[in-house]
Amino acid sequence: MSTDVGNVLFFVGVGFVGVSGNIFNLIFSVQQQVKTRSIQTVGLILDVISISNIILVLSTLAMVVSVFLNAHIWCIKPYPLGLRFEMYLMMTCGFISFWAIAWLSLFYCIKVVNFSSESFRTLKKNISTVINTAVTVSCLFSFVLFLPAFSLDLPDSADKNISETNSTTCPQPTFTLQIDINAYAAVVLFLICPIPLMIMLPTSIRMVVHLCAHTLALQKNQTQVQGSDSYLLVCKLTISLVGVYLSTLFMVALYFIVKVLGAFITYQALVSAFTFYCGMTSVLLTASNRYLKDTLWSLFCCRKAKEPASKSQTVVTQDV
Repeated sequence: MSTDVGNVLFFVGVGFVGVSGNIFNLIFSVQQQVKTRSIQTVGLILDVISISNIILVLSTLAMVVSVFLNAHIWCIKPYPLGLRFEMYLMMTCGFISFWAIAWLSLFYCIKVVNFSSESFRTLKKNISTVINTAVTVSCLFSFVLFLPAFSLDLPDSADKNISETNSTTCPQPTFTLQIDINAYAAVVLFLICPIPLMIMLPTSIRMVVHLCAHTLALQKNQTQVQGSDSYLLVCKLTISLVGVYLSTLFMVALYFIVKVLGAFITYQALVSAFTFYCGMTSVLLTASNRYLKDTLWSLFCCRKAKEPASKSQTVVTQDV
């Protein structure tokens, strides 16, 4: 009984941590967009990350609760539709959120860093349109990419094997569609880790190099440029998001490695990984957004939130 109560408290706790911050960001970000009657690129990405994170935590939590209520759910043939839908939402929203962070890093890099190449200058002028399109295409692509999840099921020989051996270990699921599961898994893993990382790391490093050169120039000339603090905040945000992304991938990979090796590990580890990711990204995005940060303080300190006053004050909340 005490174990059941502990599990319930754990589920409620991680659900609150993973969802509350993203709901706050989504509500007040949309509120600001309604007031200004415009949706800028950073606002669009913030909305996409918040929505995908909320669904990611809830779908992962729902899947774990399904397993908790029925420990043999993975041995049921065919898989329940609800279980397939939860896996689809979990993979889709995780993919969208990861790629949204990659596009945010690229957007800030192009906006902040000065390039001598004419092609980059042209890209800089149209970066908002390019990133808005990229975010939209990423969302649509993810919806299609993970559709095979609805065809996941036990192999045809599973019923006979389970009934003969009475084993509690369920067979490896496969696709009922004609899909090479190994090739499909390799493509998905490649799109989730190496490619977004190849966007995040170079752009973050390039911004750090630019900021260091900018700071040295200020010290040499003994001048001050308004907004340099905002550029520093942008660098801190992108680097921190990359760190959270890598930490989450490590925890999820460790979970599946332990599973493949046959050692015991609870689904709570998987929930904790995604909760950590969603909670930390919401905190970082709130801390880097002046309007959201002031709104949060106003809720706790009864202080009225300030509207963005100038571009130099809102490099992180608006398009630079």
